[in-house]
Amino acid sequence: MKRALFHPLALIAALLWSACGASGAAASSVLPLGLAEIVAGARHIAHVRCTGNDVRPDAAVGLVTVTTFVVLDRVKGAAAATLTVRQAGGELDGLAIDYRVPKFRPGDEYVLFMPAASKLGLASPVGLAQGAFGVLSERGGKTVGNGRDVGELLAGVDRAAVPAGVASRLAQASEARRRMDLADFMTLVRASAGYR
Repeated sequence: MKRALFHPLALIAALLWSACGASGAAASSVLPLGLAEIVAGARHIAHVRCTGNDVRPDAAVGLVTVTTFVVLDRVKGAAAATLTVRQAGGELDGLAIDYRVPKFRPGDEYVLFMPAASKLGLASPVGLAQGAFGVLSERGGKTVGNGRDVGELLAGVDRAAVPAGVASRLAQASEARRRMDLADFMTLVRASAGYR
């Protein structure tokens, strides 16, 4: 039987938050970020494939999940063939600690926007799920998305400067606007990061 545990520091933070009059919904929300903000907050930007997850005990946060990736394409950051991400939480020996950070499945591809690691060596994607874009293989090729409308993500971006495939996606119904072509997305990311 799995038992969920919230780390004592997280419990203290939640109690202090609620004592200040904040609602539970506000405590777990993250403000929507545009692509330019996600890029600006990232030290590493890469198209990756997850190769594995390893959950380990950690004195500071209870458990950490160490996820390894092979880098398929890099926009920003150290030119290494792999990327390792250490996030707070995980499940080990029936104990589950959930800090509501993105989770990655071995074999799946992502475009990740990773900030610098904290003093504890931990980092989650910029804006949590906002900085983790899932890559899917579809009939027309690979597409990318993080669940948000492409129009919201590109707020403030000159629409005349977007690739033709993105422009046509923006003209479609809302559900079709949740994904875009991977190559077009990487072009937009490179432009936003100042690389052509």
